[in-house]
This record gives sequence, structure tokens and C-alpha cells, in this order.
Amino acid sequence: MGFAGIFQILHTPFTESGAIDYTSFERQIEYCVTAGVHGLVLPAMASEFFTLSDAERLDVVAFAAERISGRVPLVVGVQAITLPIAQHFAEHAARHDADALMAMPPYLRKVGKADVEAYYHHLAQFDRPVIIQNAPAPVGSPLSPSELAELLAAETHIRYVKEEVPPILQRITQDIEAGGEYCDGVFGGANGLYLVDELQRGACGNMPAGGLVDVQVKIYEQYRAGNIAEAEDLNFALLPLLTYAAMYGVSFHKYVLWRRG
Repeated sequence: MGFAGIFQILHTPFTESGAIDYTSFERQIEYCVTAGVHGLVLPAMASEFFTLSDAERLDVVAFAAERISGRVPLVVGVQAITLPIAQHFAEHAARHDADALMAMPPYLRKVGKADVEAYYHHLAQFDRPVIIQNAPAPVGSPLSPSELAELLAAETHIRYVKEEVPPILQRITQDIEAGGEYCDGVFGGANGLYLVDELQRGACGNMPAGGLVDVQVKIYEQYRAGNIAEAEDLNFALLPLLTYAAMYGVSFHKYVLWRRG
């Protein structure tokens, strides 16, 4: 069965001293599961993976896998600046029963097409779906729809794209058309700002961040039930908050989560 729906990206809560706050982390997981998310994702951009040591990245994955305990699919972000490091994260994710792996191409040190192909080829050897995170510069190394299609066609386990490169809506349409039979789905990003429009273009779901996921699950389920007007009304009601999120990023998301307990 393929992946579809609202796959929430988990944030990494920290104590005042900078240590990971696992008590808050567990509350966040339970909030998401109770809200009816269709999957959970970490560590990703909204998880501030770039602030974590390699050991902390491994620890949060192990902690989340144990707490989620198969209740919803777990997607583990294994992106890294080099292939060996990404493989190390992928091996650890596989040992902790990740349902899928997600990675943007090597960041910081941009690599050529042959190296991108080798990177995804090795990540596709772990016998589970791979999601290509197509993130914009300066952190991401954006791939064109044709380049994404080549990667999807080349490896059996590369099945999904998370599209975040503007213009997102047009790119989703292009990714689906270019990927054809090799693409099982395209997820949107941008915190679900364009959620209904993405679904209308054929997206399989969205990977948002923040403390609004309970409403975004309702938007998705209303849309899939054919209640388009109701879905649009809910999405419209969220737009002021999502606009703040676009402006202030992770700090806003964490503030909302804190205000909601």
C-alpha cells in the first residue's frame, strides 16, 4: 500500500541548556498520532537536523521509532553532505524499522549529476521506499522534473518526491507527468500553505510542520471524501497562521506547539 496523506515533520524540542527535550518530544508524537496523521517524518529541515550532532540524529530516530511503535509509518531523513554519512544514517534507520527513507541530494558541497545518481542508487539498496526531497537553494540542490524522472525510473525503490521548489504547484504537475508509472506519489511542502491546490493537481499528500496538523488532517480527509468546499474553508481559515509560518519558520511552529501544550 502506498503512502498518502498528511505526514507531519516532527520538530526537535530543546531545553534551555541546548539538550534535546525528550519529554516534550514524546508529547509532540502523541499529539500527532492522536490528531490522526498518516505518517511522521524526522529528522528533516523543520526538525533542524543541521543543528544536531550525528549521534543526536541517531538518538532521535531511535527514540521516535520506539514511541511510534508502528502506529503510523515512519519516514527517516538520511540526507548528508557525503554518501558514506548518508549510508550510515540509512543503515541505522533500517535497523530501527523505518518505513521509508527521505533525502535531499548532498547539501553544502554540491555534487554533479553522476554523484547524485550514485547517492540515490546506494540509498535505494535498503529494501524500502526512498523519497527524493527536492528542496530549493541555498540548502537544497534542486533537480528538474526530468532529472527526478530519471532517478525514479532507474531504481525500483525510489518511488516518491517531496516537491518544495517554487513554483511548487506547477512543479507537482510536471513531476507527476514526467515520473509516470515510476512515481507512486508527490508530496507538497511549504507547511501545507497550498494543500488543497496541491491535491487538485494530483499530489498524494503533504509533509507540513508545526502545531496545526490536526486541522490539516481534517482538510485532507474532507478533500478525499469529496467535500471540497469544506476543505477549502478549513484551509482558508488557516492561511493567516500559515503566512506567519512562512515568515518566521521553525520558531513560529515551536511557539504554536508550546501554546497548545
